[in-house]
Amino acid sequence: MIFTLENTLILSIILIMIGFYGIFARRNLLLIFISIEVALNGVNLSLVAFNYFRWATSELGQYLYMLSIGVAAVEAAVGLSLLIVLFKNTGDVKSETIARLGERS
Repeated sequence: MIFTLENTLILSIILIMIGFYGIFARRNLLLIFISIEVALNGVNLSLVAFNYFRWATSELGQYLYMLSIGVAAVEAAVGLSLLIVLFKNTGDVKSETIARLGERS
């Protein structure tokens, strides 16, 4: 396979579509969370591809990628901690559980 901008963008779009499919098709919050990360990796791949093929003299794309990875790490830490608290309180991590949190028993 030849490493070109078009091939890289096709792979990026495929990753984003897989991520969005996982977001809308799954009920388990952990799998939804993983799907969000897959979609973000597709966006990061397109960012790096554009930087490599179009603006090779600029390091801006690499800096944005590092910033995006940092934001994703913080998002992962906060999201997983919320999932742990949700599991301790309810016993499962399904998306319907969040709707039941506000109900009084």
